[in-house]
Amino acid sequence: MTESATPGAASPRARTGARIDWRSWRVPAALAAVVLLTGIIYWPSTQSLLIEWFEAPASAYRHGSLIVLITIWLVMREAHGNPQPLAPGSSSLLPLASLFATSVAWLIAVRAGVQVAHQALLPIVVWLNVRIVFGPRIAAQSLAPVGLLYSAIPVWHVFVPALQSMTVSVVSALLRIVSIPAYVTGDYVHIHSGVFHIEDGCAGLHYFIVAATIAVLHGELRGDRLGTRLYLFGLAIALALASNWLRVFIIIVAGDLTDMQHYLVRVDHSVFGWVVFAVAMVVFLLLAGRRPVPAPEVREAGEPVAGGGTSRVVRVAAFALALSAVGPAWLLLAPVRMAPAPNVAVPAAIDGWTGPSESCHGRWRPQYETADLHVRREFTRGGTAVCFYSATYLTQHQDKELIGYSTQAYDLDSEIVSAATREAAGHTINEVQLGNEKGADRIVWFAYIVGDSEMRRGIAAQLSYALGTLHGAPAASVYAISASCVPDCATAREALTAFLPHVIVGFAKEGVK
Repeated sequence: MTESATPGAASPRARTGARIDWRSWRVPAALAAVVLLTGIIYWPSTQSLLIEWFEAPASAYRHGSLIVLITIWLVMREAHGNPQPLAPGSSSLLPLASLFATSVAWLIAVRAGVQVAHQALLPIVVWLNVRIVFGPRIAAQSLAPVGLLYSAIPVWHVFVPALQSMTVSVVSALLRIVSIPAYVTGDYVHIHSGVFHIEDGCAGLHYFIVAATIAVLHGELRGDRLGTRLYLFGLAIALALASNWLRVFIIIVAGDLTDMQHYLVRVDHSVFGWVVFAVAMVVFLLLAGRRPVPAPEVREAGEPVAGGGTSRVVRVAAFALALSAVGPAWLLLAPVRMAPAPNVAVPAAIDGWTGPSESCHGRWRPQYETADLHVRREFTRGGTAVCFYSATYLTQHQDKELIGYSTQAYDLDSEIVSAATREAAGHTINEVQLGNEKGADRIVWFAYIVGDSEMRRGIAAQLSYALGTLHGAPAASVYAISASCVPDCATAREALTAFLPHVIVGFAKEGVK
């Protein structure tokens, strides 16, 4: 027996197959919403990343917004292909406790002004929300897509010195191979036609990040096993580094052959670098394509979800997002308060010492331009002058911090002869010996004060300040005492040791006004 059909009319089964099942996209859309809402809740981190992606000059993270879109697409793709996606997490307290702890850690990182730390916590918050709302299966499948966000977060600058050193070493070796005389000192390569400075931007960080991203994305789209992914990741990184070494080498050779008049030397070499990198990535794709594609994984449907699928997911999502908002809500509702007074000082007069004078002799200039209060006094004893300096932050926020890129107890371009830790007069203090000041070196001792506590390390000071703001209003200060090595540095240290007990630390100590 055969079925008859009207010509040109689709069968009921065909019509059903042609209709888009929009319900299958509810969970992927909810997953994308969780990712985006997390970014909104943690707006201070998101805002700082947007500045890095769109406004920071010569940033290696311009691709950040594209990475976010790719991540959302990948997690939606995984959720849509899951036969049982509506699977809210179990009642295990570990993901919930982890989310709460991460949110509080984020708050501390923001209060401490450690921007890269609170940015780096953002993908962890995203993934924990996915784990709690959608269960362990989708969380496991979303691990690589969410991890891809780290290629858009400026955590990779720690590799710049190593990449820079490798570039200098490899290029120097290549120049020797082709018999081009070169003298290398630090990051500078001297040839007979001129000097090339292999700066931070020549380290190849951008190529490194993009190659790593391509490798992770390639493995995710193919569904490769872990071993294959690690192999492809290493291959992409190796080709990216080699392309950067080749780029720098070609530019130096071009400068040598044209007496520094080549276009790549005089005008621009960035486009050339990306062309070389693109060729390297074509080689990567050709080599990666030779690896067998794994058979697609058969995903078994899970047990039916009890308690109403979509509505339960909505409730769990609302709870997870509310829990993750603990840190941001604390930041918003309990702003940092201003400290009532500075927490470090010196007396108006010291027995046995002449002074103080309002300014110090010498070229020593600590760099704390954003501090709320500055004190600079010079005392003299036995012909040796000791300069006291303090900078106090009554409040701190991003770009106004005790510890930052442009804050230091001496000029940023100072010549550092040596650095050490000293125990003197009951204090543990940092020492740097600065050179080239009118033919004599200078000794600088410095330490950090948060509230009533003195510490040597800057990161400890920032964390102590952040924790202190959760229940009070601590002042954060740096103090430094300095003496010139006249007649010698031993005499300077003796004078600093004698002066150090007169530094008054803490709010409650007499003499702090």
